[in-house]
Amino acid sequence: MAKKFSKLSLERICLGVNRYFGAAAASFRHLFLSPLLNRKSANRFCFGVLSLNDEISYDCPLIKQVEVQELFPGIEKEVIEVGQVLPWEGSSISAFEVINLAAIIQHLKPQRVFEIGTSKGVTAYNLALNLPEGGQLLTLDLPPATEAGAEISTKFDVTASDTKMIFADRVNRRFLGTSVESRITQLYGDSAAFDYSPYEKSCDVVFVDGSHAYEYVKSDTDSALRIVKSGGWIIWHDYNDGFFWPEVRRYLKEVSGSMKIYRIKGTMFAIARI
Repeated sequence: MAKKFSKLSLERICLGVNRYFGAAAASFRHLFLSPLLNRKSANRFCFGVLSLNDEISYDCPLIKQVEVQELFPGIEKEVIEVGQVLPWEGSSISAFEVINLAAIIQHLKPQRVFEIGTSKGVTAYNLALNLPEGGQLLTLDLPPATEAGAEISTKFDVTASDTKMIFADRVNRRFLGTSVESRITQLYGDSAAFDYSPYEKSCDVVFVDGSHAYEYVKSDTDSALRIVKSGGWIIWHDYNDGFFWPEVRRYLKEVSGSMKIYRIKGTMFAIARI
């Protein structure tokens, strides 16, 4: 027999108490034991806890957090395509971010999108997959480091997390050999020294996901402002509470006085219409 739902039922109370002590035990294990026995596990636990805390406790008056449908009314009706997200290797946008980004692209129907920071091509694949007929994606990245011990020169210093991505396998992009490869133009160069002049004021959407160092975030934002159309959108990835990429947060808070920036709830996307 099904009875009317009650928050104060004994079953619900016992389940809640069990969850509470389970979470407390997991926190003790990963915060105090895992750092000694399994640092990778401890790091993943901290990442998850801080990401969850950022989502439920976010409070920045300069960059308001909103649901994606508040920015794009009717976006919930969009039918999207998603692919090439597995295996998730940690440096790409999350599955929920892929869904949000794909829906934004389907909703806006941009003819030209510019991505700064290709990495392994997961975002590029899903951007291109949701472009309208005739849509084009330009994606810029440093040349891959194909030789052991290779060094890549950059205009500004990069962060430690950047170097991990720079020297990852960026040759086997996820979009290569797929049905959307023809929609994608791969560009190579240092984003702080790249010649953007052929693309000025021609892009409907610019997705900034390059280096997390302050000088690069500033430079990439300046470049995005050069190439985006009036009325177009800039989307930054890796904006959060600052535990992971504090320079991204610091710069966007500084520049929020000159443009209205929002944070999309449940993601690490900051977004502004220019």
